[in-house]
Amino acid sequence: MASQRAISARSLPAGVNDSDKNAAAASLCPACDKPVRHSALEKYGKYERFACAACGLEFWEPRKMPDASWYEQIYGGRDQELLPLEPGHKYFLEDAAAPRGGELLDVGCGTGNFLAAARDAGFRVTGIELDRNAARFATEQLGLPRVFPLTISEFATRNPNEKFDLITFFEVLEHQAAPSEFLRSVKSCLKSLGTIALSVPNRERWLTGPDVLDYPPNHFLRWNAGSLKRFLALQGFEVMTMIEEPAGVVHTAQMINMALRTGLTQMVPGKSSRSFRDVIQMERDQAEVALLAKRSVRLRVIEAFGRIKFAACFPLAVAALPYVRMRGYRGAYLYCLARKRD
Repeated sequence: MASQRAISARSLPAGVNDSDKNAAAASLCPACDKPVRHSALEKYGKYERFACAACGLEFWEPRKMPDASWYEQIYGGRDQELLPLEPGHKYFLEDAAAPRGGELLDVGCGTGNFLAAARDAGFRVTGIELDRNAARFATEQLGLPRVFPLTISEFATRNPNEKFDLITFFEVLEHQAAPSEFLRSVKSCLKSLGTIALSVPNRERWLTGPDVLDYPPNHFLRWNAGSLKRFLALQGFEVMTMIEEPAGVVHTAQMINMALRTGLTQMVPGKSSRSFRDVIQMERDQAEVALLAKRSVRLRVIEAFGRIKFAACFPLAVAALPYVRMRGYRGAYLYCLARKRD
């Protein structure tokens, strides 16, 4: 779904002053609908990143979510295996304030790792996932019969009478072009006083360089604890738990590795870039060529060196961890549990 990038100043009646026209031409925050008049924080390709002074969300313009085939193409390597549980999943399963059973819907369930864990914990589970191959894996390999290749709005439209005690969406909200519409669809599938649990990348996480995953059309929204809490309150939810993951050994090793750039991974002159951030900007046929391109001996050697370099960062990370924790550096995950007010 595409975003409403701005209100056209041409639609205003005659006689309005310049400040009204400037406000009308501003980008609208997708979380609170307030105009954002300041210049872009960052530009990348055709996209610009803005910050909303009213609610604190950072968002990219323009926003148009890719279709299911895009996710299947870009994430194809991850739809044929069961990945380990992510920190957001673990925070939920250990959260004393979270429900301990009932009907659960997981939005963006991937290959079903969390659904299987929730089923084992006593929930009656349903999942939806845009990537049809991942949904098929969850059904065929994990024995999860209620996994559907649908968006939340499609599921709500097709099942208007099906309501859940709990809806989860881990690492999903940052992908949304229209987060308010997404959450309204979630609410329509919740029982009265139902609960949601989610995680997003924490905008205030410790970074020593750009996160290549955190760019459109993969991610459109950048949340921190304050902007997420305000957004959920606007949508009729009361936050019960909010956890900012502290930086651990793995995250510290990743940041040390990122800071110690060697330059060897720069693309070869005359060759197409295979950086994730660059590939997701490509047209589908160009991305297909880049993803299927045979890796040269040089590239394989560089990748092997990169793995060795990353492994060598772990002893440094262990030694640095006390300092990292003393400074209060945050990890990647922001977890939240909230209850619908009615």
